[in-house]
Amino acid sequence: MLSIVDDLAGFGPLRMCAHASSADDPDDLTGLRVLLVADVLARVMELRGRTVLVGWTCRPAAAADAAGIRPADAHGTPDEITEALGGPPGVHLTSRTYEGRGGLSLRIGEAGAPGGVDQGMDQGAAPDPLALRLLLLGHAPHEPVDVSGKALGAGGEKLADWREKVAAWADEPSKAMPAEFVREATAALENGLDTAAVLRLLDDLEKAAGVPGGAKFETFAHFDRVLGLEVVRDVGRSRPAEVYR
Repeated sequence: MLSIVDDLAGFGPLRMCAHASSADDPDDLTGLRVLLVADVLARVMELRGRTVLVGWTCRPAAAADAAGIRPADAHGTPDEITEALGGPPGVHLTSRTYEGRGGLSLRIGEAGAPGGVDQGMDQGAAPDPLALRLLLLGHAPHEPVDVSGKALGAGGEKLADWREKVAAWADEPSKAMPAEFVREATAALENGLDTAAVLRLLDDLEKAAGVPGGAKFETFAHFDRVLGLEVVRDVGRSRPAEVYR
């Protein structure tokens, strides 16, 4: 597994190439997942203060926009991306074995939606577009993932619940993030890009009775800079009077 601290620390821009033939296939989500992992890796490195430039071998995709994936800096063949980004990529992300030269290679597991993402959903239901991002982030990058409509619906409910709680915690006095949580979550991201571990830690933090709401807010907001789930989206909006702790 990729060790970000050991292998990608350095100066100057980090150039990355996400090898995906397409990201808009509603049944085969592998290409979209490659772009998503590239997006998360870029966010982690930017939190460490490094500029990141990302190229895609596929065209811009509406599905990528819906999943909160930031637009690429370049599109085209690996050679075209190298020229557009001003140098060869230091990281290649692909669902297959990378056969090119230079840079590190991170292989991403396949992702699919057998029968379509709407199978198993309640009729007329419209899941949160970021529910797919949540589901894919709930697995280690190398693990295969099957997505169902039922799971998407549950993911949307979880995001709605988190956003409501984060909005309530935002009204409490700000407190420092729990040091042990930050250490574990940061290590999970930097040593293995393990977003699934971060999500599990956030689940535990949400239920932790001894942690002030202000500390929970700061922690959720900080790590959402990597997860990209928009958990602070409802801060300042009207909501039920109950305050979650």
